Amino acid sequence: MPRSISLPAIAAVAGLLASRTAAPRQRCDQPHYRWSVKIDTTLAGGAATPATITDILTRWTPPALGPADRCAVRAGRELNRYVVRGWIRRIEKKKDDGDWHIELTAAATSPPESCIVVEIPLGALGGAFRRARAQLNTLLAGRHIDGEGDLDAPLEVRIAGAAFYDGQHRRTTRKHDQSDGGHGRCNTSVRALWELHPVYDVRRR
Repeated sequence: MPRSISLPAIAAVAGLLASRTAAPRQRCDQPHYRWSVKIDTTLAGGAATPATITDILTRWTPPALGPADRCAVRAGRELNRYVVRGWIRRIEKKKDDGDWHIELTAAATSPPESCIVVEIPLGALGGAFRRARAQLNTLLAGRHIDGEGDLDAPLEVRIAGAAFYDGQHRRTTRKHDQSDGGHGRCNTSVRALWELHPVYDVRRR
């Protein structure tokens, strides 16, 4: 005669079966790499921590993010808002995701490739973005920008935004860990994939 099975044992078996038949993890269906993070406005208010372009390029540790992390949430340094002073060398206003792509260097005479990228999303996605774009347009008034987006003379600015790591452009092999070269003119160091994105505020110095 078979032994009776206790109620706790039945519950344990039921739980195991339920875990095996649970719905699969939700697919990542964001239209662009880490899109919900790029257009996040939760860090738009409050104080910003000063940072320098030199520190970003030499001291900020790259997180373990790459092209496969399409829906990664903010973590670590990305949970902070920073303010950076620098010189705008190039701006592109016709990116496929609608962002304004801006390249900043630490000094007006720094090599253009020693830049970091900051990006302002579409104004329709938030009042902070509309304001930042209007601020930048005011500062650019009267300046010539050539077909490549290069300014006729570097423009000194102070820009505030959330830290963001653009791991989409990271290429890691057995011998190398570097950018794929598709991140504007900025150098191929993986530290150069740090951005301020989204940008919330643009001011003259």
